[in-house]
Amino acid sequence: TVRQEDNNLSRLSDEKALIEAVVPTNDHMNNRDQTFKRQASLIAAAFKAGIAASANLSTGGFDTHGNHDNSQYQSLGDLLEGVAYLQEALDAAGIGDKTTVVIGSDFGRTPYYNSGSGKDHWPITSVMVMHPTGSGKGGNVFGASTDKFRSQTLNRTTGQPDANGQILTHAHINLALLKELWIHGNALSNNFPLNVDDFAIFS
Repeated sequence: TVRQEDNNLSRLSDEKALIEAVVPTNDHMNNRDQTFKRQASLIAAAFKAGIAASANLSTGGFDTHGNHDNSQYQSLGDLLEGVAYLQEALDAAGIGDKTTVVIGSDFGRTPYYNSGSGKDHWPITSVMVMHPTGSGKGGNVFGASTDKFRSQTLNRTTGQPDANGQILTHAHINLALLKELWIHGNALSNNFPLNVDDFAIFS
């Protein structure tokens, strides 16, 4: 879109400057890593300018095969402060009440340490969903792992452990998000069917 219309780039730049005037990236919460916040302000500006409807932000530092505790503590701090900045940027852009934020990873870390005080790849992880500001939703936990951090079957309605339930997967979460965002069943999403049962994650 920017290539097709030069004024879109100008509008993006203007919106970004307005957002950063309200919530500057360089001194917000004294975060060590400003990269995530620069991504966040750009995305909020693109949404506000009407030239984007979805986006991915990324940050690293979580692949802690050594020195796990110290590294994870700092990286989690950067992530959570970055997410707080993102919400402030969305609110400053006037679209916090229209934006759903999904936070996740492709895998977790082992519940035990390796010989280097690190943790290796683990197939169980979690996802956090932040509903739009003022939606009245949130504060709920759906699903659970065992005390050994292993998956277990869940009741598809309550999200509680249930011997007759199913394992919650990323496909179930994606299906629930499509329905929550009112885009399930449209022509584009039908090209990528998710052949799984419903989990009432957001009900």
